[in-house]
Amino acid sequence: MVIMEERKKEYTILLLGETGVGKSTWINGIRNYVEYETFQEAVSGGPKLLIPSRFVHTSPMGTSREVRLGEQDDNECLEPGMSGTKSPRTYVLEHEDFIINLIDTPGIRDTEHGDAINMEAIMSHLSGFKEIHAICILLRPDESRLTTWFTYCIKELLHHFHRDAVQNFKFCFTKARVSSYRPGQTISLLRKLLKELEIDLLETEDSFKRNTFYFDNEALKFLALKK
Repeated sequence: MVIMEERKKEYTILLLGETGVGKSTWINGIRNYVEYETFQEAVSGGPKLLIPSRFVHTSPMGTSREVRLGEQDDNECLEPGMSGTKSPRTYVLEHEDFIINLIDTPGIRDTEHGDAINMEAIMSHLSGFKEIHAICILLRPDESRLTTWFTYCIKELLHHFHRDAVQNFKFCFTKARVSSYRPGQTISLLRKLLKELEIDLLETEDSFKRNTFYFDNEALKFLALKK
């Protein structure tokens, strides 16, 4: 008798956000959440990286030094002010119960290639997937304006996808420690723009909790410094 191995459930998640918001760091963080069950295990095992990254560490005495993690990758630029990710790429995380496909993308308002070219590359990349289970739009909690890049991003998504795709939008706030893991002043801008686009995702307490998430990369930095 041949026993067929049960195929793991796959989830595909698209990440979008402005240049510098932290999409690649977010992916590295999720990689470690999947790898380790406890923070103590993560400290012992050290950070697991899918994408090279950099940050500046400042000591209690005010001395700063640059910390670079991971191996050099031609698809990633670590220079300040430049879009980190050059072209869409899928990173596969395998858990004992499921598989997650995380699709990293060039930042919106990319200074190197331009949004139209990048969006075309993103849509071409997505053609290889039957389902997109979540579209995570990464935001900082202290945004002073969203209008141009955010409206462009949403309109492009609605142009290429069915309107029902908005039900898969998730708003992920990065660097959220500074706002005590709350959406900060960004939420009022976000609600205003969603209302203008006739997208009802944050109007009730239940929908707000279901569609907003908060992250910070301090834990990953800590692991890197402990290494």
